[in-house]
Amino acid sequence: MIIRTAMRRAVIAAAVTGLAASVLASSPAQAAEPAPADDKALIEAARTYFAGENAVTVDGASAASATRKAEHLEVAATFRAVRDDRMEAREQLHGINELAGVRYSAVDTELTPVGRARTQGDTARISVREHTEYTFAGSKDEPYSYTVRHDLSFARADGGWALSKITTLDGPANLSTPEKLDPAELRAARQAAKELRAGVAKGKKLTDPAQKTSPGSGVRATAAYDYTAMVNFATKYAKPVPEDNVPYERDTNDCTNFISHALKAGGWERVLGWYRSDSAWWYTGNPWPLPKHSWTWGGAPNWQRFARDESKRVYELSGPSSLAIADVVQFEIFGYSDPGQPGHTMMVTDFTSDWMPKMSYHSTDTLNRPLSEIITEHSGGEKFWYFRT
Repeated sequence: MIIRTAMRRAVIAAAVTGLAASVLASSPAQAAEPAPADDKALIEAARTYFAGENAVTVDGASAASATRKAEHLEVAATFRAVRDDRMEAREQLHGINELAGVRYSAVDTELTPVGRARTQGDTARISVREHTEYTFAGSKDEPYSYTVRHDLSFARADGGWALSKITTLDGPANLSTPEKLDPAELRAARQAAKELRAGVAKGKKLTDPAQKTSPGSGVRATAAYDYTAMVNFATKYAKPVPEDNVPYERDTNDCTNFISHALKAGGWERVLGWYRSDSAWWYTGNPWPLPKHSWTWGGAPNWQRFARDESKRVYELSGPSSLAIADVVQFEIFGYSDPGQPGHTMMVTDFTSDWMPKMSYHSTDTLNRPLSEIITEHSGGEKFWYFRT
């Protein structure tokens, strides 16, 4: 009985197997899964694009060649207008820089993948860390560089992959990526560049931290700050290469936190108090849910109220032509900061050979960016504040 049952089960199983094989044989061929994205191919395409886009603001044949390669790179139809606007924004900046007396002779762009490519059907995504360094033309100026993260999207096209979207992850995107200006904005930016160049050319600039020994009039009497230490901190940690090694915990938008640490390195003493108070200024690095610093330490408008109004450790200057080494600049960012309030904080860490202040800051980690680029990109009515530290 047991033997006959086992035999009957074997016969039924064989019949089912044969039927399944017959059905599969007579059905249409199954579509093969699309091949996953090749990480190296995506990174190379991204490198070609960013290198060419960044080269638009650089003089010379090699820069022009890199830009042509980027312009001929295959991109998705949805990205073509975006690419054209991004390229035109760089062309606008090139012309504005010339008016401001800023020229670049070379640019070097490196992309480091963050994780692996993610493929889903006919789309692929990859995250990268861009580090770009510009060489100033005709001088021995220290380079300007920035580091920023991007998420890149690609669409499958003709057996390959076409760039379809760039999402910048660190801070407001236009801290590192110029945005196309409309005609009125472009006129204002060009005028701002001319005025800035004319202003910075007047008088001798205070470029040696050792000469900046005491606060100016109107500031509470204090011991002289160590401005060399401020600049050394800012320049060291504005360039997180080869790795991010800042000696504190970053904020999501880290600009004011970064500048506060630079000021502390130069002798600014902390002031204990309620973390929301404008008269307190401290950092402890407490773990969540405790506040790791006062709002004045990490918030741009809060820092301004503490530094200028409460402690009087700074006072306002008449404009950018009065800036000295280790001074602080803040500005409003439309659509990001509250109206009439600063949304970004940065420090003067150097000057070009033509006395243009160079700014260092975080969020997009930036070292020695010419102030002319920043002012002209935010010349549509956004307010600037210039502080003597």
